Amino acid sequence: MKNKQKTILKQVVISILIVFGLILVVGPFVFSRQTAAEDIKYGATYSAMYADELGIDPLEGFEAVVKDLGVSMVRIPVYWDRIELERDVFEWDELDAMMDLADDRDIDVILAIGRRVPRWPECFSPDWALELAQSDLDTEQLQMVRAVVERYRDRESLLRWQVENEPFLKWFGECSDLDEAFFLQEVNLVRSLDRNTVIMTTASGEQSLWTNEAKLTDDMVGVSVYRTVHNPIFGYLTYPIPTWAYRAKAKLLGETQVIVSELQAEPWFAREVGKYTVNEQLEIFDVHDLEKNLSYVENIGFPEVYVWGVEWWYFLKMNDKPELWEAGKMIF
Repeated sequence: MKNKQKTILKQVVISILIVFGLILVVGPFVFSRQTAAEDIKYGATYSAMYADELGIDPLEGFEAVVKDLGVSMVRIPVYWDRIELERDVFEWDELDAMMDLADDRDIDVILAIGRRVPRWPECFSPDWALELAQSDLDTEQLQMVRAVVERYRDRESLLRWQVENEPFLKWFGECSDLDEAFFLQEVNLVRSLDRNTVIMTTASGEQSLWTNEAKLTDDMVGVSVYRTVHNPIFGYLTYPIPTWAYRAKAKLLGETQVIVSELQAEPWFAREVGKYTVNEQLEIFDVHDLEKNLSYVENIGFPEVYVWGVEWWYFLKMNDKPELWEAGKMIF
């Protein structure tokens, strides 16, 4: 009996390995790329908060990104704790200045709005909102979203709204839970206020199937592409994911368009960036790593790619390490 069980188990394992092997061989042909490498459009995320953290004047950094680096598509997170430091008192100067420059230079802008937007710690509620009951917090958030949409919906540079960032990646970030019902309410609010602009949200490229995000926005999903991450137990790890796997997941979404909203172009820091020397930072990620990641995302073949880390490139340039900045000029 034991021998029979061992034989069955062996056959099952062999069958699984055969199926897996066939998938690896057939996958690239079944899930072909959407866009030729030369037709992919490249943009960048620009975070005023992260620029501050790196000691960069946010407006100076943004101007350098669009004028010197040559970025013509920018995803800008709208940080609630930067625009509404006091309840019902909005400060628009910084965001207005970036949108003015974008209008002047024909830059396409994605504004990421909500409680959860790009960069750690992921959620950015202002201090005065932290003690509110959840229902009151939700109400205040919707009022903030309304204010942002009404202010910028007629801007020439506005390309899309991004509502929340990786809203269902609940284990990552310092955030209160965002349930589907509230997320849908937020999307519907944006759609009711601006029926002419595409709405997207984002998902983890590696740790999500993207289906929940797609069904709640319909229009577009942006996904992250990170190659090397840090785990507190195992240290630095590179995801062993073939590029066609991203295309396979995109097929599950039907007509929903998929773009790369975050292509890793900076280190995944295991601690605060300021606790590394510049040389230590470059040991984790350098021009060679950028080239590898660009080659990888070209093979995925999604039509748009937004690079993640241009603020860090500018920080390096300010510290006499301009190699990534100069390499980046060849992308845009």
